[in-house]
Amino acid sequence: MGRVMTKIFKAIVFICILSIVLYTINEAMIPKTNHNTATWGATDRYNQFYEMEENSIDVLFLGSSVVANAISPQEIYDDYGIRSYNLASSGQSIFFNYFWLKEALKTQSPKVVVLDTKFMFPVYPDSALNAPEGTYRECSNCMHWSSDKVEMINEICKYDKEQDKLSYFLTNLMYHDRWTELAEIDINGDLTEGDKLKGQSIITAYSDAVYDAFVPNGSTEKAETVPVMDEYLEKIVNLCKDNGIQLVLVTYPDTMTDATNNRMNEIAQKYGLPYYNFCLAEHYYAIGAELPRENVIEHENVWGAVKMSRYMGSILQKEYGVPAVPDEQWASTSYYYHHILSTADLPHIEQFDQYLATLAGDDQYVTFVSVKDDSVRFITDKQIALLNQLGLKAPFKDMFRYSYSALIDPIEGNIEEVSGDEQMTISGSLDDGQLIYEVLSGGTDAGVACSIMVNGQEYAVNGVGFNFVVYDRVTQKVVDSVCFYTNEYGEYCKRQI
Repeated sequence: MGRVMTKIFKAIVFICILSIVLYTINEAMIPKTNHNTATWGATDRYNQFYEMEENSIDVLFLGSSVVANAISPQEIYDDYGIRSYNLASSGQSIFFNYFWLKEALKTQSPKVVVLDTKFMFPVYPDSALNAPEGTYRECSNCMHWSSDKVEMINEICKYDKEQDKLSYFLTNLMYHDRWTELAEIDINGDLTEGDKLKGQSIITAYSDAVYDAFVPNGSTEKAETVPVMDEYLEKIVNLCKDNGIQLVLVTYPDTMTDATNNRMNEIAQKYGLPYYNFCLAEHYYAIGAELPRENVIEHENVWGAVKMSRYMGSILQKEYGVPAVPDEQWASTSYYYHHILSTADLPHIEQFDQYLATLAGDDQYVTFVSVKDDSVRFITDKQIALLNQLGLKAPFKDMFRYSYSALIDPIEGNIEEVSGDEQMTISGSLDDGQLIYEVLSGGTDAGVACSIMVNGQEYAVNGVGFNFVVYDRVTQKVVDSVCFYTNEYGEYCKRQI
């Protein structure tokens, strides 16, 4: 009897060890993203949601990437005190919105759910669930195991017969070939544990779009929706009704037709729901965004999101009475958000004076400087004063065609090297070895040269004049590379293309 029990015990131990090993392998192999590694990073968005205090979210935003870009929960909190979370993700159709709403209601009791309607209509017409397979996987991988997750997987495979159900449970079957591309983010859980933007995805490019707000022309035509989306919208409507939640339908600025507008108005009327079509002139112009900087068309940039979020916040406050509630979960991330806004502006500054002033306004920037050929022939007293404000002490007026390498670090101190006839190199590491740098400068008489290496990668524009590379300690990445030079014809600004 004792031998039998020993064998049983060993078998149980073996199964437990095997299960742990399989689980660890599965977790490592699943692709992971955060907002520093992908435009629509998702892993940190969902992980952060699971970390939110129970019943602390009063407004939940659901939808696809257009929502992820358009809505800043931090902006809404800072302006109105409203606690919201953005659970949208790239390609997330109404089907996946439903399952994530079910998941959210396990720990949260939102007063309002704002649902984007873009995916009511065919976006991925060849997909059974109107979404790319990457979204199937992302929405499944990021959800904690429960009966609801199992239901979602079963429903995915019911509608899309090409899916391998087992690969959703044993994810290494899907991702076994990722061994060669595993990165730190796949192993280090700290990189995906928190999202200080609470689901917002950041785009910092200006738009070249020209937008004419939609004005209905009186047509009675109605667009066809995707049947599965109709089915799951009704499930969302009923889920919100059963939980006493006000469901609000929205369409963000994009291409709009009478047929789509008419169909959405019909759906809203059928369920007795409010519907805000932000493509309509009355709403679009009320947002107050100014192109090209404040883009609110399709995938909104961070400045467009500021305007859209403020407008959405005013609606939530005035029309639905969502109260302001002080909450440290949002208050503690305000600095981070505004730092991101400020940093987003940096690559768009083309005036040397303004650039220097911006660098001086934030002590989280580490700036590397390399002069190529010459930088000071037409330097102004104001520019020298701004350089001095950054803590630089070189005699810039006397450095015509000199080599000049510098490190500007408000926290650990600056380093400067100047020579009239030799190339100057500075190198070292900061932040416990996380930031390794080497800066080379060659003036005219020292053999023209320029290089700024950060963590083994060349970032210098390598233009004549002041070459700057800016590293941001908050996001732990290079946020700009630019060259400024002034000659008898004026000031020039050049960035990497």
